Amino acid sequence: MNPRNVFVLEPTGERMMPESADLFTFWEHVYRYAFASRFVKGKRVLDIACGEGYGAAALQKAGASHVIGVDISEAACLHAHSKYGIDARPGTAEQIPLAEGSVDVVVSFETIEHVPNPGRFLDECVRVLAPGGMLIVSTPNKSVYGRRGQNPFHCSEMSVEEFKAALGSRFEDCRFYAQQPASPLWSLVWSLTMEKTRWNRIQAFSRLSRALRRIFAPKAIRPPTKEQRESASEVILDLAKKPRRFLNPHLLRPEQDFDREQFTYLVATAIR
Repeated sequence: MNPRNVFVLEPTGERMMPESADLFTFWEHVYRYAFASRFVKGKRVLDIACGEGYGAAALQKAGASHVIGVDISEAACLHAHSKYGIDARPGTAEQIPLAEGSVDVVVSFETIEHVPNPGRFLDECVRVLAPGGMLIVSTPNKSVYGRRGQNPFHCSEMSVEEFKAALGSRFEDCRFYAQQPASPLWSLVWSLTMEKTRWNRIQAFSRLSRALRRIFAPKAIRPPTKEQRESASEVILDLAKKPRRFLNPHLLRPEQDFDREQFTYLVATAIR
C-alpha cells in the first residue's frame, strides 16, 4: 500500500502508537497480542478498541478467518483500514456494533479501564460472542498501577478481586495471567526482571540484574528498533513463535495465588 494513501493518526497518549511509544509500552502491548494470537486460528475475531490497528493486523496474519476492529475514534478506524486493510468500524465498547453471537474471540487490551461502565462492556462481550467463544482481556492492577499516579484516560481501574468477580459472574473457565512483576515477595530471582526493586540498592545486584537481562531478556531494557516499530504486527507474530525467555517481564505468566506476587497488569481468558 502506498504510504501516501495512509490516513495519519496523530499521537495523543491515549493509544499505543508503535512509532512513538516508549520501551515498556511498546513491549507490553506486543507481547499481549502475541499471547492472543495463539487462540485465533480459523476464528472470527473482534479487536475492541483496536486503535492504530497493528494488533488486529497481527491477529489476521495469525490465521483468524476474519478480524473486525472497533474503536470509538473514527480517525483510528480510518487509519487502521488505510494502513493495514483492517475491517475497522467506529463504535463504543458499551454498545458494540455487531450482531449477537457473531464472533468466536473478543480481544480487549487497554479497554475496560477506559469504559465508564465496565459491567455493560462485559455484557456486550457476552452478547457478541458465540456459545463457547473466548474473551481475552487485560486490565491494570489498581493497587500497583495506581502508584504511578493518575492516568487521565482511565476511569474504571479495578483491583484483582474486582476484575475476577466481574468476569466470574459472566464467564466460565476464567484463567488469569500476570504481566510486569512489581514486588516479587517470594523469590529473589523475580527481582532480576525488575527495573525498580529494593535489591537494586545493592550496587552489585543492580549490575548483575542488568547484565542478566541484557543476555536473557534484552527487550526488558532495550527500546524497539526503527524496523520493529515500523513492523509491529510482524514482531507480534515472531514473538508468538519463539519459546519463552528467562527474566522477561513482558511475558504473560500464569498468576500464582500462593506466592503473593504483585504485578502491574492482569490478563484473562474467559469462555462464554
